[in-house]
Amino acid sequence: SVTERSNILLKIADVIEANLEYLAVAETWDNGKAVRETLAADIPLAVDHFRYFAGCLRAQEGSVGEIDANTVSYHFHEPLGVVGQIIPWNFPLLMAAWKLAPALAAGNCVILKPAEQTPLIAAFAVKLLHEAGVPEDVLQLLPGHGARVGNALVSDPRVAGVCFTGSTPTAKLIDRAMAKHADPAAPLIAETGGINAMIVDSSALPEQAVRDIVASAFQSAGQRCSALRVLYIQEDIAPKLLRMLQGAMES
Repeated sequence: SVTERSNILLKIADVIEANLEYLAVAETWDNGKAVRETLAADIPLAVDHFRYFAGCLRAQEGSVGEIDANTVSYHFHEPLGVVGQIIPWNFPLLMAAWKLAPALAAGNCVILKPAEQTPLIAAFAVKLLHEAGVPEDVLQLLPGHGARVGNALVSDPRVAGVCFTGSTPTAKLIDRAMAKHADPAAPLIAETGGINAMIVDSSALPEQAVRDIVASAFQSAGQRCSALRVLYIQEDIAPKLLRMLQGAMES
């Protein structure tokens, strides 16, 4: 029921939060990201996703209560069935939560396929979700290499939809595989990379701009879809800002 799903999502959030340090270190072991990032941002944001969709369910039921802060009205349609979810290596738990929370809230079953580089954090997460009350036949872990295991997943006609985060070429391969094998009504939700620009004009504070440029371009070694790729600077402030940026990068 809606109430049961909402309660399970809240329990998932509590369980992840209770294992925050454990999961943060596991993610750092998996992908090499600085533990300060996994501890301060990645795992807490995953918690937020489960609480948010628990709130959406309660809003739908009309019993929001203490969950109503910043929760929008959200109508869940009939579940699709069994959905495949393919997770990237750079935010392995956060991207899993991003996909798992709405899918489970809507009543779907999920086959979770982590990146081959980060199976450890995915295995821990699935174990915690089972402990929080998600039935084992509702959530299954499918580790393995994308070209083999991922391709088998998205080519299976029993899969009712696929959520993917990764490269644009891989998304196109998934699209073709689903077009060939899947039900025509099965959706593909693909989040791929972009070319992100920052525009700095003369009204900007140079020190703040330089700090944000460095953080966006080089945090996680730039290996994130939101990382800064192209910088545009108003011509008359460019010489000073570029000198400051060079100094920041050298340090």
